[in-house]
Amino acid sequence: MARRRPLHPLTFFCARLFQGTPGRRPLAAGLIVFVLALAPLPLRAQQEDGSSKTFSAASSSTGSGEVEAAGPDLGTGNFARSPFHISVSVREGYDDNVYTTHQDPVGSFFTNGSVSLDYKFGSARTNFDLQVFGGATYYYSRPSGQSYDINSGLTISASHQATPRLGFAAAVYLAYQSEPDFSTGFGINRRSGNYFYTSDKFSTSYQWAPRFSTVTSYTLGVINYEDSAIGAYEDRFEHTFGNELRFLLLPTTTLVGEYRYQIIDFDTAPSDSTTHFVLAGVDHSFSPRFNVSLRGGVEFREFDNFGEKTSPYGEATLKYSLGERTSISWTNRYGLDEPDVPGTPSRTTFRTGLNVAYAISPRFSTTMALFYQHDQNDGIATPTFVVPGFNEDSIDLSLGLRYEINRTFALLAGYSHTEVFSDINLRDYARNRYYLGLNASF
Repeated sequence: MARRRPLHPLTFFCARLFQGTPGRRPLAAGLIVFVLALAPLPLRAQQEDGSSKTFSAASSSTGSGEVEAAGPDLGTGNFARSPFHISVSVREGYDDNVYTTHQDPVGSFFTNGSVSLDYKFGSARTNFDLQVFGGATYYYSRPSGQSYDINSGLTISASHQATPRLGFAAAVYLAYQSEPDFSTGFGINRRSGNYFYTSDKFSTSYQWAPRFSTVTSYTLGVINYEDSAIGAYEDRFEHTFGNELRFLLLPTTTLVGEYRYQIIDFDTAPSDSTTHFVLAGVDHSFSPRFNVSLRGGVEFREFDNFGEKTSPYGEATLKYSLGERTSISWTNRYGLDEPDVPGTPSRTTFRTGLNVAYAISPRFSTTMALFYQHDQNDGIATPTFVVPGFNEDSIDLSLGLRYEINRTFALLAGYSHTEVFSDINLRDYARNRYYLGLNASF
């Protein structure tokens, strides 16, 4: 009998989405089809290995629930006037731990090539932003496994003011990549082969009175690993329905009450759950360039197989912009997350991310992205086995420099450091990457 070929992650995602499981996926499928031409997800700055970094930590966890970019893309030119923009980059670098292992790390030189296409459209009522990106990194000394990494994806952001009271917004991000993404905390914190990931949000706002409005939203999250051993405890669908009640207290201050309902549907792992969030918060603008958003409350989670759990929940976002090329974004989140190790029902996570983009001069600019995450992984005891709980900390730091030679070409340089500290010694690892490159933008 011929061996059955495994589904590609993109094929798997589409099949699952339109499968029609009662009460869960038909709505998500309809929304994806209807709004795939709309939608606000972040531009992601390409890193030294061709992977991408979101300029917003915890991308689906900001106080407003929206995902926005905090700064310009290092791989993007600064002089383009056309709504279409193409950027091509080539990087040469060195990675001192290509397998993200604790013992006997393997280092390798690498070559990375990437290309991205941007399109922006705006009018008084409608805004649209599209970015398509693709890239690959070839490692010269990777003895086992594939010798290359993949980084490809699509971001779309859109908003439309249908009437003075009624507005629509959507954000779609789809990626097929090899490297872990510390900016979202979605997936595991080390290399585990290629995987597909998407985070998509659709919202409708309505102004009921001069001071009172509502925002109703649906968010879809999906992750699927090609490695079946990883997918057995990671692959899942996440559906989150939310409704905000917003009251304009002052011209610069809005009080918010919010309820969310989340469904977690794992493909294989027995960790399915439903969660209720009850939150209150405030959105405040100190100036048109400086604003903060806060949410706090409690979440009540009920597992299909592990009972119930209650946890405090909080989100905080700060954004400050000095201009087109200088900005700061700081995001924080505390609450329950899905497990990234087999055999445990969940983990309690604090995640923070700081992004800074700074124009030193008209030609010379720099960016810095710092992400930190603390995980308290739950333990579990059954009559047949015991899985102890443990703590783990992750740090991911990226620095980038860009020098504009002329309207078309720019020199690139960068460094990144990743380190994981765990109560389980074999899960520790440290990784450093360096690169030099050339970018052309049109």
